[in-house]
Amino acid sequence: MKFRTRWLIAASALIAAAPAHAEWWEATTDHFIVYSQTNEADARAFAQKLDRFDGALRTAQNLPVGIDVGPANKVKVFRSGDQDDIGRLAGADGVAGFYIPRAGRPVAFVPAREAMQRGTRHFEAPDPNRLDSTRVLLHEYTHHFMLQTFPATYPGWYVEGFAELYATISLRDDGSFHIGDPPQHRYNELTYLNLMPMRRLLDSKHKIERGEEWIQRYSLGWLLAHYLNLNEKRAGQLSTYLKAIDKGEDSLAAAERVFGDLDKLDAELRRYKNGPFPGYDIKPGNYVPPKVTMRRLDPQEERLMRSRIRLARGVGRKEAADVLADLKALGPWTETNAAAQLTLSEAYLGSELYAEAGAAAERVLAIDPASVPALILKAQALMGSEDDANPDKARFAQARSQLVKARKIDPTNPETLILYYQSYLRAKEPVPDQATLALETAFANARFDSDYRIVLASQLLSEGRGNDARTVLMPVAINAHGGDAKKSPFVKAMNTVMERLDAGDTPGARAALDGFIAEQKKEKDKDKKKGS
Repeated sequence: MKFRTRWLIAASALIAAAPAHAEWWEATTDHFIVYSQTNEADARAFAQKLDRFDGALRTAQNLPVGIDVGPANKVKVFRSGDQDDIGRLAGADGVAGFYIPRAGRPVAFVPAREAMQRGTRHFEAPDPNRLDSTRVLLHEYTHHFMLQTFPATYPGWYVEGFAELYATISLRDDGSFHIGDPPQHRYNELTYLNLMPMRRLLDSKHKIERGEEWIQRYSLGWLLAHYLNLNEKRAGQLSTYLKAIDKGEDSLAAAERVFGDLDKLDAELRRYKNGPFPGYDIKPGNYVPPKVTMRRLDPQEERLMRSRIRLARGVGRKEAADVLADLKALGPWTETNAAAQLTLSEAYLGSELYAEAGAAAERVLAIDPASVPALILKAQALMGSEDDANPDKARFAQARSQLVKARKIDPTNPETLILYYQSYLRAKEPVPDQATLALETAFANARFDSDYRIVLASQLLSEGRGNDARTVLMPVAINAHGGDAKKSPFVKAMNTVMERLDAGDTPGARAALDGFIAEQKKEKDKDKKKGS
């Protein structure tokens, strides 16, 4: 399966500040590991802001704050360069930042240099530079938080609207925060675009054919989310509506039942968009600032950062070979450096040089026997190619032993559980109960990963558990509604799977989902043949 990357595009190039310092800092909190090419104070402040934002999300939802999620579940944020550098990394111009939701390895990339902004109760004069990378990261982290934390299913407009609503949280020095400021970068969209009628926005079956309608899932989605969350006249309606959607009620029918006359709702929103926008302040009791553990990378680690960033982004065989060449050119010191050997192992794995990947992982384990990343890389090296027609079952057994060791060291890491399950499929062996249990257990720490949800749903369908599969897939599938099934195999597959599940056809749903997974593998194989 290919990981789907999420990013937001800035309206134009961001204004760069002074050049970043050459030094690299690692700043670790309960929910993030930030690698920042700035100075110590800046790296610390940035990491603390991210963890405070997580705390604000949890406080607003009455969830516990200050619980460490474990090293594998912390979002790694690589922060360096400017927007052009991030664009090159993403392979697209104008990218203000992006996030990849991988189970056990969630990662985000943002520039270190840009202009900042503050929110207000009114929209200010339009400014094309409003979408800064921090706002992008907070938006995407809200998606991460929502999928990982909320058990219910939400329509696409609310998923985006909720993220826009909370990404503008204003954090204050006394630990309090304000919710409700408008996202300034949506000014032009709400001012100059004709607002999509509520009947279209609230109808999950509506096929979006125009680009401006996709944009309005963000801008109009924010306006409606803000209105329904903060307007006393409609208090309680949003919760009732979302519960109806989660139970499977038709989205438009639920909207008409809960909100009443949708034309009236349209008129109310047209007035509401002119502001002022209400908000509210929250001050957590017994507030304690997030703890940030700082570490300056040594010169050798700094020399690894370019390769680490490329590998974290994801590489094909050709780029993995380029990374290997860069690493080998660093000199003999890498042979006894655990960080260098870990990076080498990952690059060898991307190059499909499995023996070399395993040997590099072994060198790391000789230095640090408790290195979970090294144990995982060694297991992946033993498992070898996904295309092996005659897999060596003994090697897969060895791989599982490495994953079991890793699981004992870090029981919060979902990747070990997912790989353990997949080892049986790839070895072409019957999947035992403990492996299916491992896959389900990973759900606690991998809910944000859509690809994982698809793998889990496939297994559940193979067991005839259609209702459970529907629950797992629904957050992914509902956001596919409105997409073009002719252009997107993902949209087509999700639509078909959900239609068959709704009809009680579990075998048909399984066939459709497994067919999509098989097609994705074919596409991946084509990429390999091209050397990408």
